[in-house]
Amino acid sequence: MRKITLSLLFLIITISLNAQTVAWSSDLEDLTGWGINDLDEDGNNWGAFGPGNFDTIGFTGNVFASQSWATVALTPDNLLYTPTFLLPANAITATFEMRVGASYTPDFAEHYAVYVYDNATGPSLDDNILEETLTAGGAASAKIVTASIPATFAGKTIGILIRHFDCTNNEYIVVDDFEVSYTTSLSVKDNALEITRVYPNPVQDILKIETNETIDSAEVINQLGQRVMDIKPNNIVKNTIDLSTLGKGMYFIIIKSEERSATLKIMKD
Repeated sequence: MRKITLSLLFLIITISLNAQTVAWSSDLEDLTGWGINDLDEDGNNWGAFGPGNFDTIGFTGNVFASQSWATVALTPDNLLYTPTFLLPANAITATFEMRVGASYTPDFAEHYAVYVYDNATGPSLDDNILEETLTAGGAASAKIVTASIPATFAGKTIGILIRHFDCTNNEYIVVDDFEVSYTTSLSVKDNALEITRVYPNPVQDILKIETNETIDSAEVINQLGQRVMDIKPNNIVKNTIDLSTLGKGMYFIIIKSEERSATLKIMKD
């Protein structure tokens, strides 16, 4: 029985990655399905603004914006709801992206958070995937931010919440150019990067990967779809990777060689 178990431990689960596929996107030209909620009930909330209002910050076309100042200092707690959409069941990793900026300098410390929720159970603030205070504002200060969506949401109809809160006396926070994309698995025969063997699996420290190609880089993704390790070429010796710092559990390791890639599913003891 032990010999059979060890043989199974050497089974390689290789998955090649497609390019990112878009599950949902919006440039706010169509506002169908969007919603807002004035949580602090001060009468100020997210609002839709047409082209030209925030172009100097780095936005074009329609945007949503929420105030932390309006002739007097405000302490906003405002929610913006995206339309709901299906994240396919075969999504391995999923990423949320949006453009965000503060309208005013020197007062730019707008604070916001992004949440994801299962539409079957309704909107909630339980799953926070991104939170920060902006560190720049005014001309050309808009930036693209990204966040990983936990793999547990694959196969579900989901929504995204953007919350403007925990700040005061700045001006506007502005958001636009939303996108959720994902990667999917293909069959082993479609895998461009051929792997002969991966061992030991489960692994405690050093993972060995047998392939005819030189592995240039690797990244480790946890079950929530979060990148927990980014492994550079100088840390890959003869196609071996040191995973001793990882906690116990299941992970996906994305290995890359030139333009090819493959994903390995491993257990860490």
